[in-house]
Amino acid sequence: MTRLTPLLLLVSAVALGDRPFLGGAAAAAHPLASAAAKDMLDQGGNAVDAAVAAAFTMAVVGPYHSGLGGGGMAMIHLTGATPTERSFDFREVSPRKATRAMFLVDGVFDQKKSTDGGLAIAVPGAVKGYLELHAKYGKLPRAKVLAPAINAATTGFAVTPKYRDFATKRLECLSSDEDARRIFLTKLPDGTWGVPELGALIVQKDLAATLTTLAAKGDAPFYSGTMAKAVVESVQRAGGLMTTEDLADFKTRWREPLEGHYRGYRFLAMPPPSAGGIALIQTLGIIEALGVKGPASKEVDALHGFIEALRRVYIDRAKYLGDPGQVDVPVAMLTSKEHVAQLAASIDVKHATRSLALMPPELAQPVPDAGPPGGPRNTTHISVIDAQGNAVALTTTINYYFGSCVVAKGTGVLLNDEMDDFAAKPGSPNVFGVIGGEPNAVAGGKIPLSSMSPTLVFQKERPGEVMLAVGAPGGSTIPVTVLQTMSYVLDGELNVTRAVGSGRLHHQWMPDEVWIDSAVMDPATVRALEAMGHVFKRQPAWGDVEAVMVDPKTGLHTAASDPRNEGAPAGQR
Repeated sequence: MTRLTPLLLLVSAVALGDRPFLGGAAAAAHPLASAAAKDMLDQGGNAVDAAVAAAFTMAVVGPYHSGLGGGGMAMIHLTGATPTERSFDFREVSPRKATRAMFLVDGVFDQKKSTDGGLAIAVPGAVKGYLELHAKYGKLPRAKVLAPAINAATTGFAVTPKYRDFATKRLECLSSDEDARRIFLTKLPDGTWGVPELGALIVQKDLAATLTTLAAKGDAPFYSGTMAKAVVESVQRAGGLMTTEDLADFKTRWREPLEGHYRGYRFLAMPPPSAGGIALIQTLGIIEALGVKGPASKEVDALHGFIEALRRVYIDRAKYLGDPGQVDVPVAMLTSKEHVAQLAASIDVKHATRSLALMPPELAQPVPDAGPPGGPRNTTHISVIDAQGNAVALTTTINYYFGSCVVAKGTGVLLNDEMDDFAAKPGSPNVFGVIGGEPNAVAGGKIPLSSMSPTLVFQKERPGEVMLAVGAPGGSTIPVTVLQTMSYVLDGELNVTRAVGSGRLHHQWMPDEVWIDSAVMDPATVRALEAMGHVFKRQPAWGDVEAVMVDPKTGLHTAASDPRNEGAPAGQR
């Protein structure tokens, strides 16, 4: 395996501070992806060209986050005489043969079956999603948009500390697939497989060939023909249920965004099958109904209200949310002022409510300890706002680290383990510790509920112009991470660099504990909240916010990548 020099290896990507960009800007979780986005803007492309180029590049350089074998969601705002505002769902779909009990052994949920190997794989939507988004709203030729990804796959990318960390966590899983271990691991002298050393180059010739085919022919080869055959045969060989019909029939979904308002700011968020948009609207609405400050204030009453709001929002998620194509999701009711007011009225402003006391009857059973965030950095997000004000917030994933660890033989395409996002057994937590209910139970041809929360926030004085494009990875923590970033900007008036780097807390109803990742609050505040009945648990840092902000006064763009991880923004100087 080729090695980079130690000097090149150890130069880490650091967010570019507060220096604004004169033109468009992008933020992604890897410097090469942000550079690909900037390259599209420099060539006259728009925010869609830039976001799609970054997404394809992330599929190469961030295989533990996302890939062609995954899926995602995007929020789009395009300027013009008649502005376009759409949400785009290219999330994976379960195979038609999927069954309710497919992950149960003697009635007990077998977590490994839903994260490792063929049964974990849902029908991928990323290829169709990226290319359809580009074909509908991009400006540049497809070959130009895919060129950075093809180059990255051909020349390789360097193994970083994060790569080694994630590959170590999934070593056994990756070792079990012939192509996965050949591509992502290194063979040790004793014949076993290990994690590549820092600086080793991961070259993906098969993936480069696949990307070259897609650049020339579009998405058809991936969903039919020899490439599709390789995907299906690899899934079935690994014990999965996908068929050629499942792949050929995959369709994306264009949906109307959910519109919310907070402190006079308008924002657009994802509708179901994302739980993110409803969570944002409900939580911010509860904060306003309680008459407290946003969580950015770090005041005791504000944080208490925030935590109690989240407790109730995640119960609604478990009770009501699933694939709107198969489940009646009462979106209007859940986001109504009346329902939000009822949730706010149920909060004791002096004491924490025990989560078990709020247990819905349909989930009334002993709930196991859901544990800490199972995948705090997998999934990835890309934010772009170009010089004309077009904006894209795009979140994309293969779910857990390195997905299912199954590579479609000969294609270089790493396949997702998105089936774990279903409630394999309603009331039991998935790998992210989130508990789902009956609406998100496994069924054939169904979209699993998602936490993805690509969000666009508009200027207060000019509500038709985007001020902030934001999103994050992190499973069930995603909506809360995005919400706190919004609060840091809108309530705390922090610039976007400081907003994405600020401390976070999280509550998701179960387990009944508040997770904190850094110095979110001082000890006196913690003691005051503990006296109210809150239980705190410090966790390793989670999330990887990628955001772009436009200064309403100057029009200058500032982009920021979360300092917890390895991304770096890029923009036009």
